[in-house]
Amino acid sequence: MPVPILHCYADYKWTGPSEPVLQMCLELSRRGWPSDLACMAAPPGRRNELSERAAAAGLTIAEAFAAPGRWAPAQFLTDRKRVGDLLRTGRYGIVHCHGSWDHAVVGALRRAAGRAGVRVVRTDHRARDYAGNPLWRYYFGPGLTDHLIVLSDRHAVQAVTRLRRLPEDVTVVRGGVDVAAFRPIEVAPSTRERFGLAAGDVIVGLIARVQRHRRFDVLLRAAELVRAKDQRIKIAVCGRGTHRAELLDRPLAKVGLQETVIPLGYRRDDYTRTIAMFDAGLMLVPGSDGSCRAALQMAAMGKPLIVSRRGVLPDIVRDGETGIVVEDTPENLADALAEMAADAERRRRWGLAARERMCRFFSLEREAAEVIAVYSRLTRSP
Repeated sequence: MPVPILHCYADYKWTGPSEPVLQMCLELSRRGWPSDLACMAAPPGRRNELSERAAAAGLTIAEAFAAPGRWAPAQFLTDRKRVGDLLRTGRYGIVHCHGSWDHAVVGALRRAAGRAGVRVVRTDHRARDYAGNPLWRYYFGPGLTDHLIVLSDRHAVQAVTRLRRLPEDVTVVRGGVDVAAFRPIEVAPSTRERFGLAAGDVIVGLIARVQRHRRFDVLLRAAELVRAKDQRIKIAVCGRGTHRAELLDRPLAKVGLQETVIPLGYRRDDYTRTIAMFDAGLMLVPGSDGSCRAALQMAAMGKPLIVSRRGVLPDIVRDGETGIVVEDTPENLADALAEMAADAERRRRWGLAARERMCRFFSLEREAAEVIAVYSRLTRSP
């Protein structure tokens, strides 16, 4: 029997898991599991883009988490009271947490309520490797959460062996992509021309915020190596970041790679058309959204991918079938780029297989069905 769900995500920005959380709420509501969203209030003068987008999509919103900036213990107590007030209405049968802060707040309420409290589900969107120390066992273990959702089989094994969770209390739900919105489309040659790219170039797209941990140093070294192999290869970088000048712009100028690595900045209105002009995609390091939705989106649009063996990326790409999986040294990455560029027919084949894989295993419909199966088990159990 479906029960209303309170989804908690203590953020106000449109970043990281924001889009996956909103997509999940909408799909669950469409399938008869009413899903409300408790998010964070924005600081004064800042836009609450998560709340705005969720409200525009028709969700019921509560800014139950105070804006960041207060003394942490005081904010924790405030948030605990606000979320507790929502739960005391009796509307919700399950609370689904999507972030660390909201999980801590809801977990404290669960411990205080004991067996009389609502059931708590946590999705770990960061796809982190779990340590086996007492702090991690407390935080991700059964004390704060009835059920843990992880993004890969490897993380499910860790949850059982390191966090000491029962296997039946851990479920793998892979990331979801809107395969109707992200589908193969044709773009006019003028799309490439606008960025100074020629018809004969092989464009490999990287979609990622320009951050220190995203291994842009490895990317640029690989670009130097691959330039000597095949000058048709162009690496188009879509993303912004406060460290872009330090990590991308100045190093490109220093080594003269401006014609090989092309910064395209942040794309919004033409995002899907930009992906459509890629011949292949690239991702080296997952961001705060461990499901790697940019990789999922490129694959859903029929792009073969080059990925590293990090996070869930090897689960998204089948090596030699939908793309290439590498240990991401500069040499290995350069070889993979050259291999991807060498055979257009193979790229087409891999891209079709990548699209089919997304439709079968990574659709929003499949993701929602697996989450509903978790809810159903929890509502049936005493």
